Amino acid sequence: MTTDSLQHVLHTAAAGQPLLSHLAVFLANGLIALLAAGFAALAWVNRDALTRALAIRIGVSGALALLLALLTGHVIHDPRPFIVEHYAPLAHASLDNGFPSDHTLVAALLTGWTAWFARRWVPIFVLGVLAVLFGRLAIGAHHTLDVVGSVLIAGVVLGIAAALPLRGEWLTPLIVSRPVTAA
Repeated sequence: MTTDSLQHVLHTAAAGQPLLSHLAVFLANGLIALLAAGFAALAWVNRDALTRALAIRIGVSGALALLLALLTGHVIHDPRPFIVEHYAPLAHASLDNGFPSDHTLVAALLTGWTAWFARRWVPIFVLGVLAVLFGRLAIGAHHTLDVVGSVLIAGVVLGIAAALPLRGEWLTPLIVSRPVTAA
């Protein structure tokens, strides 16, 4: 008997339909690369908005997320669903503790970082986080606790980084675009 109804329903649906199974695997493992590429493209297009403060905030939130994920992973022990319920996951999944979901954490961080310089793209990234989250549940790699915990960790570290009092020279552009000169 499973105690995570959402994970069980998603996994059962994905395991029962080949098309859903392939979709779940892509959402769980492949979509994160598209989100990262989208973030990189937005950073390039909006490079004039990238400041030293933003770079510090991204670095601090990333480092804090890693630290908090490692710490909470030692405190919260949540074996992965495929281990607990004795079935094969729909895609490769580690045998270690399921808490927190690294894929979901990275997707949530990318979303928060995007909000700092390209707000109009945030809804797309939020949908991406939800898709990764549901994919991780559907393949049997994580319980709901793991993916929701990752979103909460991202929210906390993004909030801390956003509150850093970086003003003045920290607001200068990180990359200065050079004007094109005639030869």
